[in-house]
Amino acid sequence: MERNKYSKIILSEAEQQWMRNNFCKTKNAEVAEHLGISHRTVVRIARDMGLVKHPDFTKAMQRNASEHAAKRNKANGGNVGTKNLLIYGKAYRFKKGERQKDKMSAEAFDAMHRRIGEQRKNTIKAEKRRVLFGLEQKTKLRVVQAPKEKICLRNGLRKKGYEIARASNEAFITAATHRSEVMERRAISMGISFTSI
Repeated sequence: MERNKYSKIILSEAEQQWMRNNFCKTKNAEVAEHLGISHRTVVRIARDMGLVKHPDFTKAMQRNASEHAAKRNKANGGNVGTKNLLIYGKAYRFKKGERQKDKMSAEAFDAMHRRIGEQRKNTIKAEKRRVLFGLEQKTKLRVVQAPKEKICLRNGLRKKGYEIARASNEAFITAATHRSEVMERRAISMGISFTSI
């Protein structure tokens, strides 16, 4: 076997032959111990050599692991996880006609709604700041209520081929835009600016 600090481990011809003869029916840990290499190196070398475990060996190992786990579970008093699931699952399961309000104390329910309200206010404030500075909104909340006339004008501009985002005050003129001087003049008077791209 060639061992070099700066290169991969290379097995000798005899070790490669041993791998071919024994890998398919031997545990990786035993192969690693026999060759004096790491478990990961065993897997890499086996992959390079095109070696795989025999299906019968794999099934036997799975059966062995399953039987061992069953014995350990039995020794520990059965499957505790399943018992807990049954006990606590019934207690916290959804019950028809029961509301969140019924499960909580009045103080906890009020505190929850207060937190929800504060979070919504903070989100709306952040969105308003984004709109005021001309940035794209992160949510679909309508934070700046535009007059109906302005909303209709934006829709009309989109039909003409202008690119204008929802609740935005900036419209883009593209090659596909059918420009309308009247609509642009009205839009400018309402605070919408135009940029050619």
